[in-house]
Amino acid sequence: MIAVLGDFYVPPKMFKASMKIWHKLILRRIGNFFINTYGIIKYKRETDLNLKFNDWKEIGMEKFVQTNKVFSAACNKPVNQRSSFIKSQLDNIAGDLVIQNLIKRAASFPSNTKIDWELLSVETNPKIVTFICLPDANDLATYVQFTMNVTTKQKVTLTDANKKVTTKETTASENLVYTMDPFADELVFVGTVFESSFEKGIQPELNRNNPKIMSQFQRACADIYRSAPAIEGK
Repeated sequence: MIAVLGDFYVPPKMFKASMKIWHKLILRRIGNFFINTYGIIKYKRETDLNLKFNDWKEIGMEKFVQTNKVFSAACNKPVNQRSSFIKSQLDNIAGDLVIQNLIKRAASFPSNTKIDWELLSVETNPKIVTFICLPDANDLATYVQFTMNVTTKQKVTLTDANKKVTTKETTASENLVYTMDPFADELVFVGTVFESSFEKGIQPELNRNNPKIMSQFQRACADIYRSAPAIEGK
């Protein structure tokens, strides 16, 4: 399934920014709203299918949870079984690049340590913040890629070789990216993106005509456990 296709605008939290630039951020939010509205209109006109936002968000959350649970389960298996386990369990759940990144991370997880991942709660109602139709050669909508923002409370429990248990609870706001084939009713988790910087405009800045740059970007987005860059108010 198609990987993350661009550095789409994800509205940053205004309270982190200086009040001097709030007007710019508000205008960008309005612009982003119109871009999403265009995508929705194009979807309805060219696919003749119903919008099923609630279903998509529910399925998206299920696949996010499955991906995390499969990764933690894989890390608890012998090293030589981890790759095949992730591939078999995440087929049609996560994108190829997400699977590749999880395999790479699982391979380096200590064999004498056990890990358990648990979703404790969904703190905010999942919200679709970008909605882009992907056209075919005739410029007709064939796929959809959307970004869903959600804040969750998660718990990770580590048990080392000496049976020492370490538990960490975190509250995370994440922007989960999904590619969907609306005609086949298939949806795949293809990565994550971070909220945009205060300087970024609503149009993608990534050079999508450069295969090397696109490949690096897509692989980075597919690494769902990478650290977020710091955003400072100005």
